[in-house]
Amino acid sequence: MHLTSSFRLLPALALGLLLCGCYSRSDMKGETSAASSPAETPAATEATTETGPPLEPAAASSSPTTAGVLAQVNVFLEVSGSMEGFMPKTAANGSNTRFQQHVAQFLSAVNRSSAARKNYFRIKEKPYRDSYQQLSQTVRAGIQQPASSTNIPTVLDTLVGGYYAPNTVNVLISDFIYSPKNAGAIPYISTDVTDALNRTRRADLAVSVYGYTSDFRGTFYPALTTSVKKINGCCDTDIPYYFWVIGPADAVRRFDAALLEKQPAQQAHFGVKYPTPASSLLNRFQNVGSWYYGEKDASKRTAGASYHTVAVSSVSAREPVEFVVGLNLKTLPGLYRDLNYLKTNLKLQAQDTDAKISSVFAATDQTKNSSGAENQYTHFVKVRVTKLGKAARPLQLMLNDQQPAWISQWTTKNDSNINQAGAKTFALSSLVDGVAAVTSNEQDKAPVFAIPLTLQPAD
Repeated sequence: MHLTSSFRLLPALALGLLLCGCYSRSDMKGETSAASSPAETPAATEATTETGPPLEPAAASSSPTTAGVLAQVNVFLEVSGSMEGFMPKTAANGSNTRFQQHVAQFLSAVNRSSAARKNYFRIKEKPYRDSYQQLSQTVRAGIQQPASSTNIPTVLDTLVGGYYAPNTVNVLISDFIYSPKNAGAIPYISTDVTDALNRTRRADLAVSVYGYTSDFRGTFYPALTTSVKKINGCCDTDIPYYFWVIGPADAVRRFDAALLEKQPAQQAHFGVKYPTPASSLLNRFQNVGSWYYGEKDASKRTAGASYHTVAVSSVSAREPVEFVVGLNLKTLPGLYRDLNYLKTNLKLQAQDTDAKISSVFAATDQTKNSSGAENQYTHFVKVRVTKLGKAARPLQLMLNDQQPAWISQWTTKNDSNINQAGAKTFALSSLVDGVAAVTSNEQDKAPVFAIPLTLQPAD
């Protein structure tokens, strides 16, 4: 991966726990210690750019669809020996890997984007500036000179210390395989990642992680070399790789929406803040029992109006009330639109009532084509009530921000048998835990969104 823009190699991490990147295995093809060739000039502290000055940072918008243009996008591609299997040299039949197809298309999309500046880097023992054409050619034709070694915490420290700026995102493309020098360092992976990201104390730091898998043709270097140092002719299984988008929260949100939400991927988001989605009670859609909108102007039924107060005429265990809340989640990332995630993490807070969520479901062709208000919403939450207090009480529908299940599913403690283990990454959950510790307070973690409702007896 890469080093700070001033090329400061960090000293060994606390207590000598130096976690080397996946390209630091001593048995891997590496570079000599000779000076870089003229084509491999380390990125300067004040890097020159191919376009004009950056735009002023766009003001935070209540709607991502009206987001301003980013000032700068920096793309960093790891070119270690362990990445060669993703980017093998072109075969005689012209075949390539899904990684090559995907990353080449992504680079093209960045290059065509409206960001004021686009910078491209190969990450070896430090970042090397490339043009779009050079980096795209590396992806297509394969790595010519794989890196020898670097340090993942150092890379992250560099990214937030040397390339972090308002209205700017840094995209890191890597397999993110840790290779600790000894087993005693493994418990400290998350701590070292946290320390690296926190060193410059960026108050608005956000990280989006996108996980993909690709066929892999070459030598696989396990993180733990106690039993197997390398696996030649690998792999029978797909191998994961990742895009990490790092920068100020609003810039990360807008970049994600513009360039990464259009392609399927596993996702995790840390420190990114999203506008509260549009929502409303729907009194003519699957409602049960005696209730109506409690807002004073509800009888006018203004087109496009939204309602959040349930006025209950009568309710009991035998005659329950059920109402549906419509949610328009189209401005949220795919993770937070996933029905399984919603069913697990949508919660209802209530007082003096037994109101609870009875079902969560997505829009169908029928709801989309309906003439009713339900056609405005992508998802629906049905709430059931059999008990009501004597006065108006608040309800709150919240989507909790929890680590998605795929993180643990893609994590392995031993990748020396990768063909049998399947598409997994060594210590992935520890790495992600390190990010989460910087970007959120687990004891007071804000929900993705919270929608206030009111439940009251009818007048």
